[in-house]
Amino acid sequence: MLRGGWFSGSGNRVVTVENEHLQQFHQQGYFTVSGLLTDEEIQAVFAEVAQIVGRYPEPPGELVQFEPRVISGDVATESLELSVRKLFRMAVHNAFFQGLGRHPRWLEIVHTLLGPRVHLIQSMLLMKPPRCSTNKVWHQDNAYFRLAPCQLLGLWIACDKTSIENGCMHVVPFSQHAGLVEHRGSGDEYGAVTTPTASEVVAVPLQAGDALVFHGELLHATPANQTPDRRRALQYHYAAADCRQLSDDYPFQLPDPELTIGV
Repeated sequence: MLRGGWFSGSGNRVVTVENEHLQQFHQQGYFTVSGLLTDEEIQAVFAEVAQIVGRYPEPPGELVQFEPRVISGDVATESLELSVRKLFRMAVHNAFFQGLGRHPRWLEIVHTLLGPRVHLIQSMLLMKPPRCSTNKVWHQDNAYFRLAPCQLLGLWIACDKTSIENGCMHVVPFSQHAGLVEHRGSGDEYGAVTTPTASEVVAVPLQAGDALVFHGELLHATPANQTPDRRRALQYHYAAADCRQLSDDYPFQLPDPELTIGV
């Protein structure tokens, strides 16, 4: 039994996707939802992260990834957890985060936008630690996944209060309508060749537990955390089950789905 199963009743709060949410998603490429995680659920996330990092370097190697400035020796942190850039593909390796991927409040949004059968194609916890974090460059998620049709969304859920100063999400509304733009680079530096102007960008600060729901081809980025405080956020990517990767001749080959949900 998955430890994450307790999410099925936690909080007894129902999330309803209103017509205004659908309209904003299809027009501007995103909308926000308050209270997608409760305080109790967020504390459970933090406890699970501490256990995972506490077992490092226990495999798998992809699960815990560190900030480049820590790896290079430019910055030393007070604890191992404060040097972590992200947890990656947690739903594959960890029962708690797999259960979280089936959270009923999340799936209410996912099924409304993508249909009854979906794949969880990637789960991450973006740690954005103070002092050593770097920016995440402008990019579109489907530039990594190359799914067609692009029935793909991201749930970006703030576990701490997010602000411009500590690295909240920044988006370019309506940018998904242009389709995929050219991307270059490698690893976390893989990003859009042309970056948006300041007038095109909207910052999306959130309270802890709130979420940004965004289209898979919406341009987005996060700056470095310039504060002494932490800025942790979950990001789960879901796609309609009938999406396919456009080409095998591509550096970011999509692994098997982390979860398949629905019939």
